[in-house]
Amino acid sequence: MPEPRVLVVSASIGSGHVAAGRALESALRTAGAETHHVDLLDYTTVPFRRLYRQAYFDLVRSAPDFVDWLGKRLDRGPAEAQTLQARLRARLARALSYHLPRQIERVQPSLLVHTHFLGPEILSAQRRAPSIPQVQVITDFVAHALWLRSSVRRYYVGAEELAVHLRASGVAPERVRVTGIPIDARFAALPSKAAARARLELDGERDMLLFMAGGMEYKTVRTLLEQLLQLRWPLQVVLVCGRSPALMAQLRPLVAEARGLVRVRLLSFTDEVPSYMAAADLMAGKPGGLTSSEALAAGLPMAIVQPYPLQEEANATYLLEAGAAVRIEPLTIFGYKLQRYFTDHQRRRQMAVAARALGRPWAARDVVDDLRALSLL
Repeated sequence: MPEPRVLVVSASIGSGHVAAGRALESALRTAGAETHHVDLLDYTTVPFRRLYRQAYFDLVRSAPDFVDWLGKRLDRGPAEAQTLQARLRARLARALSYHLPRQIERVQPSLLVHTHFLGPEILSAQRRAPSIPQVQVITDFVAHALWLRSSVRRYYVGAEELAVHLRASGVAPERVRVTGIPIDARFAALPSKAAARARLELDGERDMLLFMAGGMEYKTVRTLLEQLLQLRWPLQVVLVCGRSPALMAQLRPLVAEARGLVRVRLLSFTDEVPSYMAAADLMAGKPGGLTSSEALAAGLPMAIVQPYPLQEEANATYLLEAGAAVRIEPLTIFGYKLQRYFTDHQRRRQMAVAARALGRPWAARDVVDDLRALSLL
């Protein structure tokens, strides 16, 4: 029997789709499959790439109510049936993304694994749709109608309520599996809090806040940081700016001038997020699907900051209903909420238990196991 050849198709709109694709790529290779991973936007026209990567983030910051209205309008009556609107959208995607079929021709995969809805949409517009089996891994705790495609053999989702929604939208129950959202395999073998702190040279006695500032504007981060620095609590903060050197440069003077009980470590992009999550007592940040899944796998409660409309709002609702998060709204209550959290030890334990109960660190492996059961690997 020939070795299975898998093409994982993600899209660098935010970091979550690509991160899930990498987690799946690693799990598939461990399982013995020849695996190729492409970022879909690397095979689109340059104008389309810029539009897709930036337009959404510009809109959610400048006109969040419009984005929410438009997204909900497009999500009316979710179903896999091809509407005229969907067919026109697919033709546009095909015109702008003609390289994807070429990548499929080059790799000759026996299976396509998508972590973004654009791949199946492009392929649905082809005059001759590929006969290769396709599966989708949904990377939030909600699925917009854009994810629904009759060509998808299996949907892998992060929560049971999303599976219920898909079934209610007409997807046959046997085509949906609740696996969790695939994350880095390191989250399945995290060190203890004490060991993580020792390795990262963090204080073993002080409480720790992991502040993930990626995706936030400087004004937002400054407002939160100023409240942090005024806390009367022996707290250590690891502030991760991600791939934003400008944000880090703007924050550095504030951190350098800090005095008081709160200590701040300022970082740019780091590959040590699993260890920092293992070391932390609370994480503040935006509730992206991957970030939220990582925090849950680490048993780490979240302080949710300014979720984007639609997907992040739905993720926030999921975490809050489960008791694994608090919401910082308005931003001026950040310091107050932190003081309450760190001084209420019973609540801290309850939120950590709630987070860990939702965690699925083996999601990527579980997807691969199900693909084997389907005889697709």
